[in-house]
Amino acid sequence: MDSWNLKWRDLGKKERAVRVAGITWVLLLFLAGGVRLPGDSGYGPTGTQLTETEAARTSAASTAPARRSYNGVTEGDIITGELTFYCRDACCNGSWAGTTADGTVLDDTAGPIASANWLPFGSVVAVDGVVYRIADRGGSGLDRVGRLDIYEPAGHEAALARGRVKGARIEIIYIAGKELSE
Repeated sequence: MDSWNLKWRDLGKKERAVRVAGITWVLLLFLAGGVRLPGDSGYGPTGTQLTETEAARTSAASTAPARRSYNGVTEGDIITGELTFYCRDACCNGSWAGTTADGTVLDDTAGPIASANWLPFGSVVAVDGVVYRIADRGGSGLDRVGRLDIYEPAGHEAALARGRVKGARIEIIYIAGKELSE
């Protein structure tokens, strides 16, 4: 059985609640992404007046919360980055073997986790359509914006087989933290 795709019935009540809450949270972030641009006159791209429904959507988008920025990136940004992969063992994870820097236990229920020094813990990114939570730190240039190390639950050989990926499409979905600054 693929460790990323545990069957719903194999999860305990608490794990199911956490997964549902996480999925709901990510969907809400995607849905709240629209923002009205400064100087938007309410007219469409051809200069025609927007329909009542389109105007309501534009008005709702203009009241959306401000997007957070951190370390030169803003929620909603799509950047090109570089990926490497690591396993839970000491060969990849050093003295932190089995645990991430934020305390998450690296097991089959850990979910998609990424390591980056340029985003706060709890931030969420999508890499080529897969959503990851930033829960770990590391070396190997992980302080450079766009550089991610992805946790591979299948083990060391699988992490090595995935190698290094350049030119990955990374979308900044959510930047965690209360007080953020550039």
